[in-house]
Amino acid sequence: MAEESKDYKQEDWQRHYETNDMGWDLGQVAPPFVKLWEDKKLPPGKVLIPGCGRGHEVVFLASNGFEVTAVDFSEGAVTHLNKSLKERNLSGRILQQDFFRLDDSHNSYYDLIIEQTFFCAISPWQRKGYVLNSVRLLKPGGMLAGLFYHTEKQGGPPYNTTREDIKTHFSGKFIIHELYKTPLSAEQRKNKEWLAILQKK
Repeated sequence: MAEESKDYKQEDWQRHYETNDMGWDLGQVAPPFVKLWEDKKLPPGKVLIPGCGRGHEVVFLASNGFEVTAVDFSEGAVTHLNKSLKERNLSGRILQQDFFRLDDSHNSYYDLIIEQTFFCAISPWQRKGYVLNSVRLLKPGGMLAGLFYHTEKQGGPPYNTTREDIKTHFSGKFIIHELYKTPLSAEQRKNKEWLAILQKK
């Protein structure tokens, strides 16, 4: 069952879209990512966004010249995002697929991975696999820019992510260039997001 949470399965996520119960959805691109782009800290090129949801980051990056691949195994997410891109006349590759099962054609393909509410959505036992898969998919020296959700609560999803969790899981395979609580979070996530800029070793 490496592809899905033991607690939350594909049909569980799909139900959220069918009932429009998406408390995690900000309705906009997360402000810290906008700032990273403005500061030229996001390397241009091929970007992967796992667990993309409704894809606000996908739309933002596609509209700013990135070659975007987005992955979500919920039909509701993929349908919504394809419609959003079409309405804006933007291009992107939207895959209804399991991030953990992306085939070898994705190996060493991406310059950048954007992490936004996916690491906290998978079960903690899957985090090691998330890191190893990210390493597999990134080019040598590729970057991972992420917002990691510090819920300070038990259980999930979303599952709590501390600074130590990030260091423990990523430091073996990535250089941690930046890791701090971002002051730019959307209001509902103020003081709850670690911004991390990581580079594949």
